[in-house]
Amino acid sequence: MSNLNNSDNERVNASYNAGAEKMTEDDLNDVLGKEKKFYEKGQKLGGAWEKARLLFEMLKDYKAGRYTDVPWKVIAAIVFAIVYFFWPFDVIPDILIGLGYADDIAVFTLVLSQFNSQIEAYKAWRTKQLRQDNTTDVIDV
Repeated sequence: MSNLNNSDNERVNASYNAGAEKMTEDDLNDVLGKEKKFYEKGQKLGGAWEKARLLFEMLKDYKAGRYTDVPWKVIAAIVFAIVYFFWPFDVIPDILIGLGYADDIAVFTLVLSQFNSQIEAYKAWRTKQLRQDNTTDVIDV
């Protein structure tokens, strides 16, 4: 989150903390219904894209009942990160070229750092599943 000043950092953290607690199953369904938009817009996350993609795949596997060994708190935080990513006028509006996605990346970074062990467990599970299915779409982050 080094691209953000202290004030923006505080605002991102406050938004994340308040927003993640409010996420519901309907929000999860809404996010999953916007998969095409997520993949189209996701390229703007630069180096954070692969990690964000892994989080989206985690949501899909959770919703489908393939991967449920994760607390709702983790799922809600991921849903919030993606909802936040879709908001064009968040802490730093997305229309600001060069800076607009710094806060979006910061939210994904918060989720990744706060729930690293659960995300790593999912990544290991996913890698095992994809290898069993002889699929090569392993997301290496």
